[in-house]
Amino acid sequence: MRICLVYQAEFPSPAGERILKVARTLKGAGHEVFLLCNNYGSFRVSEEQVGDIYTIRVKPAFRSRPLNKILKFPVFLNPLWIAQLFGAVRRLRIDAIQVIDLPLAAAALAVGRLLGKPVLMDMWENYPEALKGWLKNGWRNWVFKNPAAARAVELWVTPRMDKIFTVVDERREALIEDGVQPERISVVTNAVDMELFAGAPVRCDTPLDCEPNSYKLLYVGLLQIERGLDDIIRALGRLEGRIPSVRLYLAGKGNYETHLRRLVESEGVGHMVRFLGWAPFGEIRSYILKSDLCLVPHVYNPFINTTIPNKLFQYMAMGKPVLVSHAKPLARIVREASCGFVFTSGDPADAADKIEQAYHSRNDPEIGLSGSRAVQARYTWDKASAGLTAAYEELARTAATIPRRNGR
Repeated sequence: MRICLVYQAEFPSPAGERILKVARTLKGAGHEVFLLCNNYGSFRVSEEQVGDIYTIRVKPAFRSRPLNKILKFPVFLNPLWIAQLFGAVRRLRIDAIQVIDLPLAAAALAVGRLLGKPVLMDMWENYPEALKGWLKNGWRNWVFKNPAAARAVELWVTPRMDKIFTVVDERREALIEDGVQPERISVVTNAVDMELFAGAPVRCDTPLDCEPNSYKLLYVGLLQIERGLDDIIRALGRLEGRIPSVRLYLAGKGNYETHLRRLVESEGVGHMVRFLGWAPFGEIRSYILKSDLCLVPHVYNPFINTTIPNKLFQYMAMGKPVLVSHAKPLARIVREASCGFVFTSGDPADAADKIEQAYHSRNDPEIGLSGSRAVQARYTWDKASAGLTAAYEELARTAATIPRRNGR
C-alpha cells in the first residue's frame, strides 16, 4: 500500500522519533511511506527523501515565521491543509491516510471520505487534556487552543476512524467509554526501537563524566509544566546530608526552563542541578549509561494518565533503575516490571524518600535488570508495532470492500 502520514509540525524534528519508527516498520512490511508535514520556514526543500519517508512540506507563504504559523495553524478544518492533502493523495496515488494526533484529524477524514480512502489515527497525546495544561490567557488561545472545542472534535472524529492506535491501555479504555468500537483500537506503545537507539556509540566526555563520585539523577526530555520537575527540585534540599553529592542533570529544553531555573535558585540547590540543554538522539544512550537513577516525574492528571513517554523504555532498556510519579501508566509499568520506585506526584518529601531508597539500593543490579528484561519481553518496537502492521494487512485485504458506516 501507499500510505500518507499527516503531521501538523515540521519534520525532521526532535519529537519525530515515532514517525521514523512507524515508517521503518511499514516499509519493512512492503509498504511505501509518504509524509505531509509543515514548514514554517525552517526547510528550503519542499520535497525530499528522509530515511524511509518521502517527505512533502507545505510551503511557507511568507518570510515571517509567525505569519506562516497563523496561516497554516492546524485548526481542525483548515482549508489550506485540506487542499494540500487532497492534492498529495491524488498525485501520489495514496491508498491510506494515517493522521498523527487530533489537530488535522477532521481534515484527514474529509479528504479520505471525498476520495474513498481509509483513514487511521495515531494518538500520541490526549490532546484536549493537553490543551488544558498548555492553555494561557488571551482570546487567541481560546479560539485556537480551546480544550472544549478539541474535545467536541475528538468525540466526532474518533468513532469515524477506520483504525486508532493509542500508546497505552488507559487511553484505549477511555476511547471505548466514548463509544469507539474496541476492535478499531490497537495499542502501539512508545517502545524502544533497539536498532535506532542501542546502536549509538557511547561517549566518554558527557557532562555526567565530570562528576564521577556523585549520585546522578537524570531527566531527558522537554522542560514543561506537566513534567513534574518541580517535585524533584524541591526534593533536592531535603536530601542534603542524606545522600552525599547528589546531582540532578536536566537534558532538555522547553518553555518551563526559566521557571525551573528560578525555582532552583529560590530552593538554594543551584550547586546540585545541571541544565544541559537539548540532548541529540544519538547521545541519549550515553547520558543514561552514565546515570544512577533515571526520572519520569510527570504530574498525575488526565493528560499524563493516558500517555507514556519513550524515555521510560529507553531507561529500562539500558538497565537503569527508574523513579516515576504515580501517574497511572508509569506506575503500572514500573510496578509490573519491578524496575524502580514510585512517588506521589505533588509530594516532594515522598520524592526525596524514594530517591534515598534508590540510593541505598544502588548496589542491587536486579532492579535495573528487571527493567531490561521487561523491555526485551514486551516493550521493544518490534513487539509493540505488531498492531500497526496487522492493521495494514487487514486494510490491504479489505480495501476494495470497506462498508460505509453511519456518519461517514
